[in-house]
Amino acid sequence: MDATTFNIGICEMSADLFVQSVKKGYDSKDFIEKLMKSETAKHLYNKTDTQMWLGSNYIIETLEQEVQIKKGKLYPEDLMSWIGYLFACWNFTYKDDTPKDMIEQASVDVLTLEYQGLHVLSFEDAIRELKNIYNEKQSK
Repeated sequence: MDATTFNIGICEMSADLFVQSVKKGYDSKDFIEKLMKSETAKHLYNKTDTQMWLGSNYIIETLEQEVQIKKGKLYPEDLMSWIGYLFACWNFTYKDDTPKDMIEQASVDVLTLEYQGLHVLSFEDAIRELKNIYNEKQSK
């Protein structure tokens, strides 16, 4: 990922969005899956869309208008922040991957299972490892 101020700002806003979902009491798995499969995500993780600068509160309100997110099990804020940042980095690192591609290659179950080992890597290395895990599962 090209670490420009713009890209870092988008990554931080994405991380904050995921943390905001915890503060609202949204079931973390449900939130992540619905977000990444939503129309909102197509704009959120679009290299040229400036809606990101409207902030995480605007994005979560937009998502709430699009989908119904249930309340439920909450993941720790540090995990949610990491996932949000990871998906934004993924957006800049693999420009052809859509949000649906990202969540397919890095399911919520895989993200939570692999978090302990991946969160200490650079985001680029973590994404590569997630892609490797996905490809290994596909080849079986």
